[in-house]
Amino acid sequence: MLHSFVSGSGETPVPTRNNSGLKADGEKPVTVNGFELIRELGRGANGTVYLARQTALDRRVALKVLSPEKAADPGFVQNFLAEARAAARLHCPRIVQAISAGTTADGRPWFAMELVEGGSVEDLLAASGKLSVHEAFRIAAAAAEGLEYAWENAHFIHGDIKPANLLIRRIDGEIKIADLGLAGPTSHRRGPAMGTPMYAAPEVILPDMGERDFRSDMYSLGVTLYEMLTGTAPFSGTPAVIMEYHLHEIPQPIIRLMPDLSPELADFIDRLLAKRPEDRPGSWSEVRQVLVAAAEATATIPAKNTSGTVSSRSYRSAIIAAVAIVIATAVAAAAAVIWFCCV
Repeated sequence: MLHSFVSGSGETPVPTRNNSGLKADGEKPVTVNGFELIRELGRGANGTVYLARQTALDRRVALKVLSPEKAADPGFVQNFLAEARAAARLHCPRIVQAISAGTTADGRPWFAMELVEGGSVEDLLAASGKLSVHEAFRIAAAAAEGLEYAWENAHFIHGDIKPANLLIRRIDGEIKIADLGLAGPTSHRRGPAMGTPMYAAPEVILPDMGERDFRSDMYSLGVTLYEMLTGTAPFSGTPAVIMEYHLHEIPQPIIRLMPDLSPELADFIDRLLAKRPEDRPGSWSEVRQVLVAAAEATATIPAKNTSGTVSSRSYRSAIIAAVAIVIATAVAAAAAVIWFCCV
């Protein structure tokens, strides 16, 4: 998957010719519908992403151009442009902003998006192994906020939530969800499954397991949170083996890997990883509230004790209190709804 971010701070050139057929870096500048290509950022099965300059506004963006092979598929092109244009209507600080879309002179679709200078959660995990409890919940809460906005405002599901698609802006540490504009509304989520096997929900792998909707992204976020907290994904092996595990195997309970994690939060993560969509939380609002409460509670945990670890009693007390607040709020809201319906 390609991302709209620059992991380095320099402007080191890369090879000028690539499988997209376009040129940049030291040769005569190439302009695509008002975007001047500066250098290649990366490439994948679907096309090439460039660092580009929007000449009219003199700002840097990321611009993806479909490969000739994908551009030859009318159905793929139609969905690509429709979803990019729909994503441009989403305005959320947690989502990489879509800017524009169109086709090149030779008929290949392109998609311009906000440039996020920094790295990804995948990069962070590669460097540190696992994240602090607070940072893991902070990132997951931010992702849930963006996914909730996309679902509530456009019925968008991402379809490929994973550490590589959660970007961390270098300047302030803010989290941005990448490639949401290349996912699409539920009306487009039919046919062969898309996504990354390591993070794919059972119903994404096998439609008989349930309907693909926002709860499929919850599962992928649960896998990502599990990995951020423990340093390892729930399952490992070849893609085929991992998909089989997602369908039929229960991952090692996170409480065994993190004995200090509160039972309430461990149960919550287990719910995110439920095999059946209907056994997962019923709304992004619920997920976001629990994750925000967990992030806030762990941010105020006292300093490490003499053994070098956080007091398990202090940690559990903070988490239990935070989760209890969320549950109490949800119960109160449900009671209000029932009262309203009965009067």
